[in-house]
Amino acid sequence: MRTRPGSTPFLSAVLLTVAFGASVFFFRHAETPPWDRVEASAPGAPVVASVASDQVSEEFTPFTFIAYNVKNWLVSNQAPEKKAESKAAIIELLVVGDPDVVGLSEIGSTKDVAEIQAMLKAAGVDLPHFHHSGGVDRVRHLALLSRFPIRSTENPDLRLPGMEQSMQRGILDATLDIGGRPVRFIGLHLKSKRKVPDFDEAALRFAEAQHARRHLDVILAGEAGAAVVAYGDFNDTTRSRSTRAIYGTYRTPGYMSPVHVSDSRGEKWTYRYAVEDAYTRIDFVTVSAGLRRHAKKNKSRIIDDPLWDTASDHRPVLVRFE
Repeated sequence: MRTRPGSTPFLSAVLLTVAFGASVFFFRHAETPPWDRVEASAPGAPVVASVASDQVSEEFTPFTFIAYNVKNWLVSNQAPEKKAESKAAIIELLVVGDPDVVGLSEIGSTKDVAEIQAMLKAAGVDLPHFHHSGGVDRVRHLALLSRFPIRSTENPDLRLPGMEQSMQRGILDATLDIGGRPVRFIGLHLKSKRKVPDFDEAALRFAEAQHARRHLDVILAGEAGAAVVAYGDFNDTTRSRSTRAIYGTYRTPGYMSPVHVSDSRGEKWTYRYAVEDAYTRIDFVTVSAGLRRHAKKNKSRIIDDPLWDTASDHRPVLVRFE
């Protein structure tokens, strides 16, 4: 309670000194080519759109983002052709989410991207802008579809320091112009847990995650408060070394916060491994400090409509930003 000093000259104010203990903070702290000496080229020159990076709107334009591994929407002699019913199911799940931006894993060529765009548009979801990216795997790629225009893209180096292997699916890096504000999307599809004879798959996945984290560090160090979404099929669980490497150091400005979502039953798994009938969460959407407060958990979810297993062995992760 605040006390006013009295008007009588004979009264004097009493001063009290209160000591407080310091607070303690806790810190946590072909097809797929052979995994041998595949040479990866140095990054190409960035493709820059005409919108200046300093033209930032004061208003935040809401948008819905979906991250989705569509399970071999591609042409391959290693996997059966993607069935029409599976493609239709993927489109139906995406339409249900009504996204403004979609990050795809396991997509094939730009022809496959154009097919998805056309099918979505016919179903009422027009995402006319796209960026297609990949690594040394000539078949499975990453793609970003968007209702918003693309400001710029970059091609990060695929070479992993100290290793003979390079990133198979690479790092997708595209900046969108969302209502006059740049929002940067970093797409990933890390090494799977499929055993290979030449090296330790977990070690390579960790090296890929570290490489992606270094790329994020450069972005976030260069622009305080940058709006960044890092997403994709991380191929491991939330407490694994590789996934935590992408998150970064907890409670630091560069920490990428995972958006914790669940399905209609409160379950959090995103992938079913049919061989072992195992269900795990390996697909993630993480956000930088500049976007954290805009990610609305109560409006975000794992899409679990009945067609999910006809569409893919993964379930789409939807995050709403407002």
